[in-house]
Amino acid sequence: MKRYFKGCLIVIGVLLLILAVFVGLFWWSMENNKANAESDAEELSKACDTVKYITENPYLTFIKFVPKELKTLRFQILRDGKISNDTLVKTSFNKNSDLRINFPYKKFLKTDTIILTTQNQLKYYVSGYGHYAYLHYGMFGYVGSSDCRFSENCIINNQVSSGIIDKFSGWINPEKSKHIRTIPPSGEEYQAFVTKCKINLKEAEQIFINQRKNEHLYSVLSYGIEVGPKESFYVFGEERESNRDHIDIVKINTRTGKFIRYTNYPFDSDR
Repeated sequence: MKRYFKGCLIVIGVLLLILAVFVGLFWWSMENNKANAESDAEELSKACDTVKYITENPYLTFIKFVPKELKTLRFQILRDGKISNDTLVKTSFNKNSDLRINFPYKKFLKTDTIILTTQNQLKYYVSGYGHYAYLHYGMFGYVGSSDCRFSENCIINNQVSSGIIDKFSGWINPEKSKHIRTIPPSGEEYQAFVTKCKINLKEAEQIFINQRKNEHLYSVLSYGIEVGPKESFYVFGEERESNRDHIDIVKINTRTGKFIRYTNYPFDSDR
């Protein structure tokens, strides 16, 4: 009986050892596969990004606009400091339609900047489109193949975007606005910048609360920090209780705490 029990233990031990070796080899294979995927993604994306032309006809989505502000859109291509392909587009947007439009060009250079001007003369400089390597995966991870795909991420008025045309981000004076950037209200860069401000975030929020227009509706929207050549500002929005479709923009100087309210932003701003 003892010899039988001892034999069973030996068999179980051998099976566990085989299982451990198998698990170890599987783990090593997965980690090696992951490392290969990361390495290949970087190298293959560089190769994909050598594609000179954008032919995927990307689209732009408008937010905070009403259709009548977008009846006519002007597109231009800025290439090597010169403007070409000046194109006017008549839209048929209505209150029930998606405010979305494709570029009116079949193709353009990856290095081009597309200038979009709305009917109310807000300008948007769109650039930075490209391609990346899409790795193919199977049941056990990366299978070693890939294809090049179009990335819808781009740069719009100095901000990383997925093709969103935000009314509040429009430029009236591009020569001045191109020197201003906005840090989104999340992430490490925002937190690091806030720690260096003389007016901290809680103080700015309190200044905003003390100056709010609403009597009953409590509305605090954070749009990040606007950084200019000389000054920087916390940017907040207040949804008005008298008109829930309207948002006032409030800027608070990060150095002095000075409060500025805009009721028709960006048209009543200095940017």
